[in-house]
Amino acid sequence: MKDMSLVVAYKLVIYLADFLEDVFWARMQGQPGGSQMEETSEVDDWNDETILEKYCESIQANQGLPESIDGYGQMKIYKITDKVVVKRTLGRTFDDAVQVPHEALAMDFVRKHTSIPVPRVLRTIQTEDAEDELFYVMDFVDGQQLRHVWPTLSIWGKLRVAWTLRSYIRQLRRIDSTLSSVPGPLGDSPQTCIGFIFESKRHTSFPNMEALFAWFHENARMRRVRARLPPIKYDPFHDCRRMVMTHMDLNMRNILVGKDGRIWIIDWDWSGFYPDWFEYVSMFFAEELINGPISWMRCIPFITDPYIERRRWLEES
Repeated sequence: MKDMSLVVAYKLVIYLADFLEDVFWARMQGQPGGSQMEETSEVDDWNDETILEKYCESIQANQGLPESIDGYGQMKIYKITDKVVVKRTLGRTFDDAVQVPHEALAMDFVRKHTSIPVPRVLRTIQTEDAEDELFYVMDFVDGQQLRHVWPTLSIWGKLRVAWTLRSYIRQLRRIDSTLSSVPGPLGDSPQTCIGFIFESKRHTSFPNMEALFAWFHENARMRRVRARLPPIKYDPFHDCRRMVMTHMDLNMRNILVGKDGRIWIIDWDWSGFYPDWFEYVSMFFAEELINGPISWMRCIPFITDPYIERRRWLEES
């Protein structure tokens, strides 16, 4: 009963916010593809070898971005010029020498179909020496992670960020693409799915929505069998007719408040097409793991829609 009242309250606020955005704010926002304005880069004329040399020099000079340190203590992003960075990431294609640049494909896709500020990928490099690695050459975004900025914001500043992010989510969900028929990251064929919502963060690929649904149902059934609990009749996929573009790792580390005042979204490596409620669950689980600020946790259902019942199904199954 409490969850139902909470959902109703969120939906009323969401209805008002969406109405106001559609009437007033949307007129001031950029049109889809508006972030696609291309500018020349100082590394456009550099070959791959020069870029990798600069990358190695940056490592030796300790010019990495401290906030890019991953869970294994590895620095992932280094500046090679004042305006360009290189991000090193491990690929997920193990049966082929050519890695699929999931993040580059996703960022280019988002830039073309929305006005969401995302870094521009200037080049993707894969070396023969490290066939399981990719190097993304990208524009440097001068800003701070939301986790550092959030405590300094007024209540109106926090509401502005939440409302902006909700606008971004709505744009992602409105994208109409033939790619949405296959779950997971963008690619020519079904790609390995990854995210907090999957056990051990990683799983195999799914050829269609039905296969994705079946995997979750079977895992839920087996967990309840092992726990000697009765089956749950609720189906979290009962009203899923299509999948939407989903970031899948939209935590406070991957949201930047730029010096230009814009809210940037980075790290699209886990993104892909999934049921719309996956964004809410992924955001909630990510912040729950690190005990995120209560005020931020309360914003998540507003940003993504309050799929509380579906989250409960995952937690209890």
